Amino acid sequence: MSDPPQDRLEFWIRFVCAFLFFGFIAALGVVRVIDSWGLLTGIAVWAAVSFAISFYAAKVGDEAWHSLIRFFRWWP
Repeated sequence: MSDPPQDRLEFWIRFVCAFLFFGFIAALGVVRVIDSWGLLTGIAVWAAVSFAISFYAAKVGDEAWHSLIRFFRWWP
């Protein structure tokens, strides 16, 4: 099921699931650099990254999950 979402409900379900998953991952990354960036910058970066990735995953469909996980995977 790698087709883009067909209706609004499917779009929002995909958006929320992606936001929960990648929002948590982005929060872990921001927590590591919060001391050097500051709180407001960290929150802004977290929000921008979380919304952008979630919108991408919701718009493109299931193939976005595969490409995003390949992008973020650091082990060979």
